[in-house]
Amino acid sequence: MKKISRLFIINSYMPKMFLAAFIGLVTGGVAIIFRICLESTTEFVNKTFSGPFLFLAPAIGGLLVGLLLFVFAKTPEAAGQGTDRSIYAFHHRGGVLRKRVAPVKLLASTITLGSGGSAGFEGPVSQIGSGIASTICRFFKMTRAVRRQFGLAGMAAGLGSIFKAPLAGALTSVEILYCEDFESSAFGTSIIASVVGFTVYSSVFGTAPTFNVPDFYFVNSLNLFCCALLGLLCVPASYLYVKFYYKVEDFFTAWKIPNWAKPAIGGILCGAVAFFFPQAMGGTWDYVESMTRLVDPEHSPSILFLLGLVIAKIMATSFTVGSGGAGGVFGPSLFLGGVLGAAFAVAFETVLPGVLQEPGAMALVGMGAFFAGAAKAPLAGVVMVCEMTGSYQLLPGIMLAAVVHVAFSRKWGIYRSQVLNKFSSPAHRLEMDPDLLRTISVGSVMQKSKVLCLDAKKTIHEAEKDIDTFNVEFTDSATMHTYPVFDDEEYLGVLDWSLVLRNIVSIEGGANVLLVSDCVTHSPLLPASVDLHSAMKFMLKHSINEVYVKNSAGKIVGTISSATILHAYDKAVKNEK
Repeated sequence: MKKISRLFIINSYMPKMFLAAFIGLVTGGVAIIFRICLESTTEFVNKTFSGPFLFLAPAIGGLLVGLLLFVFAKTPEAAGQGTDRSIYAFHHRGGVLRKRVAPVKLLASTITLGSGGSAGFEGPVSQIGSGIASTICRFFKMTRAVRRQFGLAGMAAGLGSIFKAPLAGALTSVEILYCEDFESSAFGTSIIASVVGFTVYSSVFGTAPTFNVPDFYFVNSLNLFCCALLGLLCVPASYLYVKFYYKVEDFFTAWKIPNWAKPAIGGILCGAVAFFFPQAMGGTWDYVESMTRLVDPEHSPSILFLLGLVIAKIMATSFTVGSGGAGGVFGPSLFLGGVLGAAFAVAFETVLPGVLQEPGAMALVGMGAFFAGAAKAPLAGVVMVCEMTGSYQLLPGIMLAAVVHVAFSRKWGIYRSQVLNKFSSPAHRLEMDPDLLRTISVGSVMQKSKVLCLDAKKTIHEAEKDIDTFNVEFTDSATMHTYPVFDDEEYLGVLDWSLVLRNIVSIEGGANVLLVSDCVTHSPLLPASVDLHSAMKFMLKHSINEVYVKNSAGKIVGTISSATILHAYDKAVKNEK
């Protein structure tokens, strides 16, 4: 078998595309099995447990999942949210997942979701898809870089299948790895796998959108303003969701009890929450779908009930997944955004009746905006909702709400294994040849441009005038939004605009009294003579992605960014070939 496998070495473009299609084919078939098992389990639970006993089902399901994961299968990596596990495998394990992960995750997720646990479908199918891809890559003896690429293809196939959203599945797989970047090299294989997986899955369950919603249209610019307000409303809600989930997960991780018992306790807590808000149970969006048919406040749930349901869903999801139940946090974020959008529509219609011609549309706008900000995946969030609902007319409003949410929620995200960009990923740092980086100096690749150095003795008002004049005279100046500050010949740091704004408010006279030296924060300078390997370690040590460069005399002569280092390395690799 080993000799045969050596004949199938995947190292060129077309074989990769064919293999991506095969991964999509297998993952799409497994997604069908997953949905059939889930529907059967849910039906069995609903028939077996009736009345108040239904709220005991998540606890029993949690106990079964705990025993399966930690006692029988001994597969702890299948616990919790699957998408984050797949992201971690990409950055730290070369895309490798154990062979048993896919079948164990399928069974554990079926029990968790079927018994009423509050979680999403996407976590299981993304980890199952990545697990399938990892197993296939073992047979073909692939390098770490290629394994990671196909791991994303498996994730895309799973998402594109279960949500009937092939483009969103591919976008999510390459966007969700980073807060501010894309894994562009994997987009082609992810598209192929996602489309094939979607085709296989829809051959059984049809091509109709996942959500059955009315046809919505934006009729005036006021609707876009309302979408921006809804994006702002998502900010505190996503903060609460992320922080509460982290607290619960950390608590269960540190709790000194057997791991197999933790999902059961999480199930008990989930059932207690669902006793008061039964809509928070399970992983479906039937309730959100009903919210898209809002007409007016008189025929809608109260604002307090909807906000209470948001809190209940956050708690139920955190207890279910944070305790070790197998599921995802993507689906609940769509639920939270939908209910939050409905609450916004009810409140707006109560205060200004008739202004929103399509109140129910706010539920869909909330879905896209909430996920985009919580997962730091604006493109994926927008496209996902449009494909799942067929409501492409809402695209401008969802985009605006998503961007607003992302802009004000940059400091937190629901996936712990996300990194800022490729430069921050251990996967890409390990790929870079340090010997090659040492042959390239910072001075040879930095952006050489005019830099404005501010006088520490000047007032902020005078500094602002200097900045305006400089920007007019030197359009090719450095692109950094900070300015170095010198006291005579001594470098002090860079002007910190957050300190400027804070001090102007508290000091009488404002910008005319406040000195530049009062608003300086230390930021190190990088010598132009050092090599790129040293520059990379320097930037990682100081947690910065862009830095000013000084010459031997201490004069600032340009800037260099993490993107510049990656570009220079790629260029050097191509020249070597």
